[in-house]
Amino acid sequence: MKKWKYYGKGYLHIRLMSKEPERFLNLCANHNIPIWDLTHVENYYEMNITIQGFYQLKPLCKKTKTRIMIKGKYGLPFFFYKNKKRKAFFIGIALCLFLLYSMSLYIWNIHVDGNLSNSTQSILLYLDELDVHHGIAKRKLDCAWISAQIRKEFPDIIWVSTKIQGTRLILHVQENTDRYVEEEAADTSPCDLVAEKGGTIVSMVTRQGTPQMAKGDVCKEGDILVLGRLDIKDDSGETAQREYVHSDADIYVRTQYQYYQEFPLSYDKRVYTGKTKKHYILQIMDTYFSTRGRAPFTDYHSVSSTDRVKLTENFYLPISYGTITDYEYTPETLTYTKAEATKKAQRKLTSFLDKLSEKGVEICDNRVKIEINSTSCISKGSIEVIEKIGKEAPTEVVAPPEAEERTAETDE
Repeated sequence: MKKWKYYGKGYLHIRLMSKEPERFLNLCANHNIPIWDLTHVENYYEMNITIQGFYQLKPLCKKTKTRIMIKGKYGLPFFFYKNKKRKAFFIGIALCLFLLYSMSLYIWNIHVDGNLSNSTQSILLYLDELDVHHGIAKRKLDCAWISAQIRKEFPDIIWVSTKIQGTRLILHVQENTDRYVEEEAADTSPCDLVAEKGGTIVSMVTRQGTPQMAKGDVCKEGDILVLGRLDIKDDSGETAQREYVHSDADIYVRTQYQYYQEFPLSYDKRVYTGKTKKHYILQIMDTYFSTRGRAPFTDYHSVSSTDRVKLTENFYLPISYGTITDYEYTPETLTYTKAEATKKAQRKLTSFLDKLSEKGVEICDNRVKIEINSTSCISKGSIEVIEKIGKEAPTEVVAPPEAEERTAETDE
């Protein structure tokens, strides 16, 4: 590790030939001359020594009758001396250092952590509205102001720490995870529950509203199942008052789905030959470059894989690169056997039934039959199910009982 320590000032690799090498080395230690990587080779020693230490060896060599031979020169001083005529090289180094210094004055990465409900992208978009973006000069940033603006824009963020670390702007946020989330007020507008499909009612539990049907009744599409109006009777049994409510009920009916599915027995299949060809692509903004020439095969399909160039965590350049791989295939027309066609039809039917079950529909009976003719496979029949119905519809508002009585007296 010492050679890197002295690389800036330069050091020498020397060969020592002496009849008293031990005495010479002891004198070096007494005069605090640093030497390292000492090795013994036959009748001489080799070691590394600093340039300053080398110039202190002359009196020691006279005392011990030692000869010194320089085997190598290392370090920046020798590097610059050797390349002193390469002006363009040193100008390039100077420009590179200047560029690195200039870039260090700007922000090239914006990192956000601690956010849960607010996405990083939404916070970055808001920072962009504040003119805080990748490439902004660090001297233009006011961390305290940025923190205050974020807390103001995102009410559920209760604490923000903004700091500049190198060329990174780091935002640590803390959200109020225990905040009280107000539930949306329940809809209390008057409404009826009507049947969106016909069937036989097998269960009906009414929590609010006036039932218009009961268990065992047969309903049709559009029938009112629960009325969103309550008629309050007096002692004589006449309607004294009407109240309008938001109907609420669980209504289940037994109904049927008509199922029909058909597909041809012949189908096209791609048989891959195993031949592939890869091409490289490059996209700079809207300009597209590719090594792909004419179509590599008569029949083929392509799979592309691209990546965007990003300098930092959230700073992407408008440059994409990747590959396109073409796979050759031979198209063939095949025909399902009876067993294969039946199996495919059953898979389609099972998928349809699974989707019904995911919606909470109970399958009671399956009367679907599979028929295969010379050209196609047909699945048709009915599926008996029990499912929940009742969609909301506005309640018709009728005149109050007092108005009806006045109207009747006027008619008389």
